[in-house]
Amino acid sequence: MDETETLYKVAESMLCMMKWNYCEETYRMLINMVSNKRSTDLNLAGLWHGYAICLERTGKKEESIKAYRIALELYLNNFDKDKRKSYLWGGWCAFKLGKYDLSYRLFEKAVKEDPGYAYSWLSLSMASNKIGNKKRGKEALENYYKIVKLSPYKKRECEGKLMLYQAYGESNGWVKDYIEKLINKIKDDPSLIACRD
Repeated sequence: MDETETLYKVAESMLCMMKWNYCEETYRMLINMVSNKRSTDLNLAGLWHGYAICLERTGKKEESIKAYRIALELYLNNFDKDKRKSYLWGGWCAFKLGKYDLSYRLFEKAVKEDPGYAYSWLSLSMASNKIGNKKRGKEALENYYKIVKLSPYKKRECEGKLMLYQAYGESNGWVKDYIEKLINKIKDDPSLIACRD
């Protein structure tokens, strides 16, 4: 795994753990690294989307809107690689930008692409309600609850902590040092104590 792939995992882990400042810092570092490369295997739409979320959560509204726009454009041009993710996460970028009709259409495509993915149904429910389609919103929410009952979510914070430790184990050099600093900053966090290392 190269440095950018490892840092992408770190950024996602910070997002899952809701460590917004570290999340923003890591995504910004990644964007700077990727902008200096001619090509990358990283999911650029996901990179900008994660960055937008972190910016939004740290109160940087204008910057987050710009990042959501970039991510949405990248998702809309990326449907051939991973349709469900592009539909779902592109739908969320559209939703955050107030483009509720577009988000509704993308979420509908996401549930058709992978009807067993609970979060797509929850997202469809929210967008349906935003555009006034309460009946579809209720149906989508019922489907979400059915799926979650059969297969409950793991705690996101714990998934993030696990990802961080995996990235640490796969890294070396300055990236390993960077991850170690992050681990030391979060190790006593009460929201993560219940998570096993």
